[in-house]
Amino acid sequence: MKLQLTIIAAASVFFTAFYTAETTPQQTINYHKLGDSLSLQAQQSLISNLLGAIEKGGAAYAVDYCNENAVPLTKALSQKHRVEIQRISAKNRNPDNVASLFDKKILDLFAANSLKDTLVQVSKGYVYYKPIKIGMPTCLQCHGKPKQDIEAATLKTIQRKYRFDKATGYAMGELRGAWKLTFVTKQ
Repeated sequence: MKLQLTIIAAASVFFTAFYTAETTPQQTINYHKLGDSLSLQAQQSLISNLLGAIEKGGAAYAVDYCNENAVPLTKALSQKHRVEIQRISAKNRNPDNVASLFDKKILDLFAANSLKDTLVQVSKGYVYYKPIKIGMPTCLQCHGKPKQDIEAATLKTIQRKYRFDKATGYAMGELRGAWKLTFVTKQ
């Protein structure tokens, strides 16, 4: 199964409350492009591994696989590229993916289609955000509506692995969360 992702890059949006130093437009464009490229790599790595797990053992097996491997996959990319790569969501499955209050404001803008991807300057560098939407029917096997999209065995595995799961009830095209990449440029 081939995955085709369509990525629309929008102009960078800066939140003046987080400006701490002047930057040149070239610096901004580079971190924006790098964030876009690395988030795409992370997305492709995660999805290809999850699709392989689904093919191997079904959606319930993919939940187990994700529980054990999603964080290590993301950490490996983070270490390789010396950037903190996270998935965040207001309706998280993994407690490590819970969105901060500021992150939730970004997610709200993504949900309202007021913002595409964005780069925010913070005191120690830059944070790049890119929305993650439910992009293919396969995603609904674990993130769709219980009993309608999610099989009973898969739902049971989700409930066993993620006691406080909030990541179900989605439909195609809905915002699932975002990639958050933190580039530390100052100590």
